[in-house]
Amino acid sequence: MSKHRPDVPCLLGAWRRPPNDLQEQVVGGGHKAIHDDATAAQVGLKLAPIHGTVHWSQLTPLLLEAFGPAWFETGSISVHFVNMVGHLQPVRCFLERSDASQRKVWMEHLDGRLVFDGTASVGTRNASSPKTMAQTKIANVKPVKGRLLFTRHEMGTESLELEPARIDFDQVVGPLFPFTHRRKLELITEFHPWFSEEAGSSSPWGRPILPPESFNQIMLGMVGGALGPRFPSLPGDAWLEEALKGRTPVGLFGGCEVILHAGPVFVGEDYQCRRQLVACGETPKAEFRWTRTFLYEKKSGKLVAEMTLQDMQLKNSLEGYAELRARSDATQAKL
Repeated sequence: MSKHRPDVPCLLGAWRRPPNDLQEQVVGGGHKAIHDDATAAQVGLKLAPIHGTVHWSQLTPLLLEAFGPAWFETGSISVHFVNMVGHLQPVRCFLERSDASQRKVWMEHLDGRLVFDGTASVGTRNASSPKTMAQTKIANVKPVKGRLLFTRHEMGTESLELEPARIDFDQVVGPLFPFTHRRKLELITEFHPWFSEEAGSSSPWGRPILPPESFNQIMLGMVGGALGPRFPSLPGDAWLEEALKGRTPVGLFGGCEVILHAGPVFVGEDYQCRRQLVACGETPKAEFRWTRTFLYEKKSGKLVAEMTLQDMQLKNSLEGYAELRARSDATQAKL
């Protein structure tokens, strides 16, 4: 039974202790990732959080029980991260029992505190489909007063070119994910034979597929040594580039959604990504933006999946933030 939602009939996952596999993540910008203990402490966190979408793998048995293999073809997962999880802390997933095509999903700590809250669905989505968790959050974003420091482009701006994306078993996924896919499958909280090189041919599609947590890996960028996304230059921001001198804020994810249009997403397949900024805003402690990434099969050009990711930039992690933001707001006021 769920402690957070004791009255909701649900499927129960097993208690698992997920590892923090990103302590050696390379993010640049003059600092380590928030998954590093010292960096987390510097920004006021009591623990270094596990990368949020790692927890999606714990949903695998529940998604298969609720929706069947079709989930890997036209499924969705959409979550808002609520409370952090540290290295090897026990957590458990839940999925609402219902006949609906979209259902609630969530994860809890031992004491019932939410880790994430969200929705999962199966079937081709259209304008009449219920709103996902991410869509609801985006619809409620309040207009920004002034001009954000870390999101400078207008919403709707697209990346300049397609980026290559591919995950293989024995190549390091990339600087943001400093391990091979084979190593990931050794650490994964919920293994399934369909994910493996040895038994992937037993999947309904006759080849290995990526687990849910790897959707974020292949669409986040810089996979297999590829360059990151490029957006149009903004000549009027030369003053900011000079002031930052390559520094970036410490970041973390506030929410993430993946919608599969023509899955599964396969190991060893060539894909391409394009990105679009869809929303931005701020809280007292952070700026944030929502970016939608479209994943295309390279050989056919078909849209396979999309990811809508909320990344948050912590204001207190950048020295001089208040002064730079004041200058940015003043520039906006003149327009």
